[in-house]
Amino acid sequence: MDKLTISGLYLHPLKSAAALIVEALNFDSRGPQFDRHWMVVDQNGKFRSQRHHPKMSLIEPVLHAGRLSLKAPGMPRIDLGQPGSSQSVTVWDDTLIAGDCGATAANWMSEYLGVMSRVVVLTQDSLRRVDRQYSSGEETVGFADGYPCLIASQASLDDLNQYLKPPIDMRRFRPNIVISGSAPYAEDQWQKLKIGDMIFDLVKPCSRCIIPSIDPDSGEKQMAVNQVLMAHRRRGRNTFFGQNAIHQGRGELRIGQTVEVISEK
Repeated sequence: MDKLTISGLYLHPLKSAAALIVEALNFDSRGPQFDRHWMVVDQNGKFRSQRHHPKMSLIEPVLHAGRLSLKAPGMPRIDLGQPGSSQSVTVWDDTLIAGDCGATAANWMSEYLGVMSRVVVLTQDSLRRVDRQYSSGEETVGFADGYPCLIASQASLDDLNQYLKPPIDMRRFRPNIVISGSAPYAEDQWQKLKIGDMIFDLVKPCSRCIIPSIDPDSGEKQMAVNQVLMAHRRRGRNTFFGQNAIHQGRGELRIGQTVEVISEK
């Protein structure tokens, strides 16, 4: 059997902004700590993303001791303060309570995106359950699209890159954990993984939208990426890359850790 190891770990503090490439991820009840912990919303509390605002990919998060700062082209660095008032926000079909990061953050984001926006953060009162169809109904998640963790394999990206010039990197797919040592798309068959003291249940393939076509270094759309996904990873009406996962327990993952496949589908 192939020896599987963690070769990449990514944290996305602000939903739909740039990723942080990290050496370790600490998991709490919602998933990787501080992952999708902050979010941009419109005047009605609905989340904004790269799908309609590709330049969000150029917002650089700086995380220090649980506090977030943001940088973006043509904008001064801003430090997000503690949340003030609470408001209701929506992520797809879910509604939850979040803390508002204030007028300064709202003005900064509105100026950068060119549309009225606010920045919100998870609080202790923010409760969002993972879809009961794929969970026990007790697991929680933050502002991620639906699941606490996304897992992909390096071999799968290498396979796609055979058809792309220039090749793309894993940031486009926005995973948390990248595993090396497998065959391409082996993760499609994995059902349960053990990494250190933690267990990960791979519960649902990740369907892909327009975001993989957005160059994280320029914010420009490159539709050849989605065309390759359509040609090689289409199942019915959707394309898939990576696996949504739910973790059991809390712990820390590090680059180089061994990954054990406990069961397959």
